[in-house]
Amino acid sequence: MLDKNTFGIVIVLLSSLCFAIVPSSAKISLDFGSSLFILLFSRCLIGLVLLYPLVFFQKESIFISRKFLLPVFFSSLVSVSLIASVYHAIEFINIALGMTIVYAFPIGIALITSIRGEENYSLKEWLSMFMVIFGLFILVYDEIFAGSLYGILICMISLILMTTFIYSSSKLANNLGSIILNFHLNLWSLIFLFLSYFLFSFNLEMPNSSFGLAALFFNGLFYILSYTLFFWGSRFIGVTRTSVLSLTDPIFATLIAMIFLNQFLSIIESLGLIVVLISIYIFEILRAANKSLTKN
Repeated sequence: MLDKNTFGIVIVLLSSLCFAIVPSSAKISLDFGSSLFILLFSRCLIGLVLLYPLVFFQKESIFISRKFLLPVFFSSLVSVSLIASVYHAIEFINIALGMTIVYAFPIGIALITSIRGEENYSLKEWLSMFMVIFGLFILVYDEIFAGSLYGILICMISLILMTTFIYSSSKLANNLGSIILNFHLNLWSLIFLFLSYFLFSFNLEMPNSSFGLAALFFNGLFYILSYTLFFWGSRFIGVTRTSVLSLTDPIFATLIAMIFLNQFLSIIESLGLIVVLISIYIFEILRAANKSLTKN
């Protein structure tokens, strides 16, 4: 039998593995003819169908207080925009590159909380943030000169959206619970997509093979699994350790993209990925240590 600590670590690593499958399954679905709109709509619909039984068995009400409606609307809009931008970006650049850029979001959170006076950061923490930015420059250097600037810019937009989403939804998750929040995020994302279809008449092309259809389904399935396992694991080992372990997401995503999509990083890009992940890891460890000292 595993102790609670080891069990929590295993659950969080499984969450990272599930989330790492999401971009590759999205890329496969797009390559087999799926439109971006269908990919987004199916992911939200699958998420809603899978989450409802969890809400039902936990005997929680799906209705939320009026004071949370506007923040949930905002987070839903940011969420669907984030997913759309990530899926669009991986049409132009490697999945490993895109995932690493997006996973620099802790630095964005640090900048927001510092500007708003909610957190104070040490010199070592600021140096680790600078190293993340330096690592990102190394990571994208080859791609800029290879003509993939558009994909990188979309990924930078994804990074801003990811930072906004995490910051805006963190308090909502504490008040509503992760399952109820995710249920409403998927529900309102579906409504936004449904209304946007009538405004813009998006392409409704489905994947043209059974393999593409399977990828479409697994995209939604593994996204919900990753989210559920992430918060389940955090109950055993805490949010800080969970966040640090989730840095394995880009590593798993890189390996999966290598196996299924034959996408490989150059030596320079690999160096940039390593610098970014190590710098974020150092930042998270320093942040946890400083918070511990503050409490004591």
